[in-house]
Amino acid sequence: MELLDTTEALESCVGTRPSGSHLKSISFLDEHCLTLLAASPFGVVGVADDAGSLRTFGVGGGPGVFAATGPTRLVLPAHDDLADADGAPIGVLAFVPGYRETLRVNGRLRTGQNAELEVEETFLHCAKALIRSKLWAEPAPDLPDTVPDGPIGLDDPATRAFFEACPLVVLSSVDADGFADVSPKGDPPGMVAQVIDDHTVAIADRPGNRRTDTMHNLVTHDAIGLLAVIPGHDQVIELRGRAGVTSDDGVRERLAVGGKVPHAAIVLSVDRVEARTERGITDAGLWDRSRHIDPADLPRPTQVWTDHVKRNDDPGIGAKIARRVVREKMLDRGIAKDYRDNLY
Repeated sequence: MELLDTTEALESCVGTRPSGSHLKSISFLDEHCLTLLAASPFGVVGVADDAGSLRTFGVGGGPGVFAATGPTRLVLPAHDDLADADGAPIGVLAFVPGYRETLRVNGRLRTGQNAELEVEETFLHCAKALIRSKLWAEPAPDLPDTVPDGPIGLDDPATRAFFEACPLVVLSSVDADGFADVSPKGDPPGMVAQVIDDHTVAIADRPGNRRTDTMHNLVTHDAIGLLAVIPGHDQVIELRGRAGVTSDDGVRERLAVGGKVPHAAIVLSVDRVEARTERGITDAGLWDRSRHIDPADLPRPTQVWTDHVKRNDDPGIGAKIARRVVREKMLDRGIAKDYRDNLY
């Protein structure tokens, strides 16, 4: 299977990044980020270890499990994988139950009395992955059986059953300059991450925010981590390995949904598979619908994006124009149409 090994080859397949795709990100935690973090009881963390492998795991508790101590500092819950990796690339994907968007915060791990994330970038991720996965809907009644925690193989029937029921995975990656990113991928159950063989998993590239961070990272740095999540289930499966991007017809066609074939797929060569009960999901009560938050009580996503475009510090002429002309009503119309017409 041929992999796309240059940025040019990747972009000829999936398209170039829109010139303003980065303008919705800022380099600090503003009031919108702080409000969402204060409401978030759970997040997925991706962090690089000394060997260059990427660990991906959930942490949870009550709302505000990630505590900001300033505009560029985020205190992280205690976790073994955060104890001894000062300066490592790290990313957090924060979930607010009932809210369709997720908050992505990327930076460097600082260890000391507490593990902290030194913020370099934060932005609100679009809702498409969560819409496709129906993450906050009523969990399916026929959840896969729990399997013993610990290492497991892709060839194990329990692993196959888990992925056949899984609608959401979270991917961790790092670019050539050592900047981390944690990104959600969502699809109907069984379609988000397909087990190709005993060592390989494929993930479709669906329409999203068009930043294509994970795929661009993999072109230059192939380490990857994956956390598979099933609504209503407190067990997860973590994969670690190496990955690339392919436009192979056979791989893409088996990932089609509703007759729509993705332009590309991420192909993960797995080094390690681990099943575990994720205490963070249990502690957060993630699937307890009585603990879900009314989106009306949280910032409107288009208001967040509007304000973040205005607060982005890109000095370019295009960015200056965007900051001057961006309006929430304009984003409202565009986002509603995009979610309606460009989900797959």
